Amino acid sequence: MRGPLRVPVARVEAGSSILDEDASRYVARVHRKRLGDRVVLFDPDRAIEADAEITAIDRASVAVVVEAPRAATFLPARRVTLLQATCKSDKFDAIVRDATELGASRVVPINAERSVGRPADGRAARWRRIAVEAARQCGRGDAPAISSPMELVEAVQLFASGEGVNGFCLDPAADAPLGPALRRLGPEVELAFVVGPEGGLSPAEIEACTSAGLARVSFGPLTLRAETVCAAVLGAVVLLSR
Repeated sequence: MRGPLRVPVARVEAGSSILDEDASRYVARVHRKRLGDRVVLFDPDRAIEADAEITAIDRASVAVVVEAPRAATFLPARRVTLLQATCKSDKFDAIVRDATELGASRVVPINAERSVGRPADGRAARWRRIAVEAARQCGRGDAPAISSPMELVEAVQLFASGEGVNGFCLDPAADAPLGPALRRLGPEVELAFVVGPEGGLSPAEIEACTSAGLARVSFGPLTLRAETVCAAVLGAVVLLSR
């Protein structure tokens, strides 16, 4: 049986409060909750949650009494950054959902030489909303940070290299497989993955990754679609982090 409805909010504090317009609409009009029903409020930025009871409700607003906040029950086991080449908007929306459900800590859209789609300004805000909704649906107590689109070299330097991070550049032509490399790392190690577009990363981009210290690895003999790589790689990380 499913538990109480989970509602993302900007802040979780004990006491009486009125949910914001979006949350109220979601509770009252989408899920048709009633007086006395219980929900779980969660703050995806601070990874805290609390049980709450509805004390007043109409189509425009919902009042609740919130119990003591607690650390979110379900959080990813390790920090993982996905640096994913941009693609058509619907595909990248799906990548953000998958990355959220499979525990990514951060999603960084990268503009690669062979990227098919170049997202418009402000797209990161939409992707953040998608991530929060995916977190609500899957039970996760936080949501990944979503960066604005960046050039590959800058993104690698900021998020995929440096002390404490083991970075990998996914390349179907690489000789080294990803699996053994992941199994050698403990679950406390922070990971980062660079995933190219449908046409793959260019030789110059692969060189930029390896020059920054990322390991060039393959996921196997099959050539996967760009949006499939996210689920395949992060799924493997989930299994090896337990």
